[in-house]
Amino acid sequence: MALMSGKHALMQMLQAEGVKYIFGNPGTSEAAIMDALESYPDMKYQLVVQEAVAVGMADAYARATGEVGFISLHIDNGLANAFALLIDSKNAGTPLVITAGNKDVRKLAEGRSDLARMAEPFTKWSAEITHPEQYPDVIRRAFNEARTPPTGPVFVSFAANSLDDEADIEITPSTRYRVNPSPDPADVQEAVEILARADSPLMVVGDRVEEYGGTAAAVRVAEKTGATVYGHLSAQVNFPSGHPQYAGSLSMRQAAAREALDSADVVLVVGTAAFSDFFHQPGAVLRPETKLIHIDINPSEIGKSEPTDLGILASPAAALDQIADGLDSAMTGYETEAAKGRAGAAAERSAAANAAFRKTAESQQGDTPMGVSAMLAALADAMPDNAVVFDDAISSKGVLHQAMKFDEPGSMYGQRGGSIGWGMGAGMGLKLARPDRPVITIVGDGTAMMSVQGLWTAVNSNIPVVYIVCNNASYRVLKLNMGVYLKDVIKEPERESKYLGMDFPAPFDFSSIARAFGVHGARVEKVEEIGPALQAALDSGGPAVIDMIIDGSV
Repeated sequence: MALMSGKHALMQMLQAEGVKYIFGNPGTSEAAIMDALESYPDMKYQLVVQEAVAVGMADAYARATGEVGFISLHIDNGLANAFALLIDSKNAGTPLVITAGNKDVRKLAEGRSDLARMAEPFTKWSAEITHPEQYPDVIRRAFNEARTPPTGPVFVSFAANSLDDEADIEITPSTRYRVNPSPDPADVQEAVEILARADSPLMVVGDRVEEYGGTAAAVRVAEKTGATVYGHLSAQVNFPSGHPQYAGSLSMRQAAAREALDSADVVLVVGTAAFSDFFHQPGAVLRPETKLIHIDINPSEIGKSEPTDLGILASPAAALDQIADGLDSAMTGYETEAAKGRAGAAAERSAAANAAFRKTAESQQGDTPMGVSAMLAALADAMPDNAVVFDDAISSKGVLHQAMKFDEPGSMYGQRGGSIGWGMGAGMGLKLARPDRPVITIVGDGTAMMSVQGLWTAVNSNIPVVYIVCNNASYRVLKLNMGVYLKDVIKEPERESKYLGMDFPAPFDFSSIARAFGVHGARVEKVEEIGPALQAALDSGGPAVIDMIIDGSV
């Protein structure tokens, strides 16, 4: 043990946990922390001027590296600013440790905020340190909680007296261990029998597939069964999107998705919630005779909203590998040939969808403003082969994933939930995690403006991210959802909305905004300008913004 202050115990625990970056915005409540940090130059403080940027940076960094992201905010007002994105990090299970300083515990009569209680709805575990001796134990538990399934954000507040007081302290980091629980053999055998006998299997994959190394195993199961594969709530590469059996994102708002589920006799959901959507859908999602198998390492997801015939609590990788092995011996020759036929039919549908997209993109050549398909097709053609993409495109998301195929795990990450404002911070966090690869962040104009202050951080910290802004001068996603509301919720499809509060009559000029921050900025209005503009942005060697003026009609 050694006598030290709480602030140095905190710094040494962070060092022991392997923290390289602190994403934060300090206040007076962090004075002690910022003072101590001067003695630990190996930890880099990434200063943001809006808290959502810090959350976006830490979230993307954690997902891309597999490490716990560390965020330092200030007391109640700074912490509250982070909640908009933090709720998505919680729902997605991103391993984060968020901290904030608080007043001295002796300020009780005067009044002090209960920061730990404030953060409870947005975190997996929440606590306050009030004595310097507590730092090793609490920080160790915080990192353990964040990275232990079901993973998620953790919050710790620091009473001012705990940072400055001294105690005899022993620095011991958390113990890292591989979490890869294996499924029950009887469950694996039952899943194998159901899938082997299926006539029309459908597979739905989510982010915990890739997080637990199950992407290759998912491909094995899909190819053996001939299943059509959909992503659901997918914000990274859980299945190669260029694979001929991949059919894109499963959205319960689309008739095609509901028809696909209706035609399935077995649905295998892995590493995600089953059939989640904002709008209420009356009635059962699946036909009574359709079997639902749900595999997840998060126990709260299995059977949460849909009756499940077989739930398997296990690592997606372990379960899928064992199921794939079992299918080798369980499937008859007839069943194997039938699976090949299903895979061939899925490949034909995939090829037709790709051809239809290219035809649409070609038909938009010369349009002003640019058609989204033409713009994103040209961007895809111009991008470096080793680029990593962060997708915060919102209403252009579906077209983006038609234009670009992501087959390599780690080549794409995306906005995970309903909050907007991810892209500016997330692109920088991704670049810190992948410094040797070009990072291109594709953002909608509405989400970009939510955290446009991130451009200052990109300049201040010299983080060379290229931001592609899909500028349609509107909250187009709200217009699309208004259509769903009128048609499917209140059953008035003939009504035309005035789209109140959904347009930007004074459009944002992102190229000028970028230059005001000292960022390379360009405005692109023609498809033929996209390739040269992207190359100039990459050649600039620093952060860059390309303001793509696109058609926003619905």
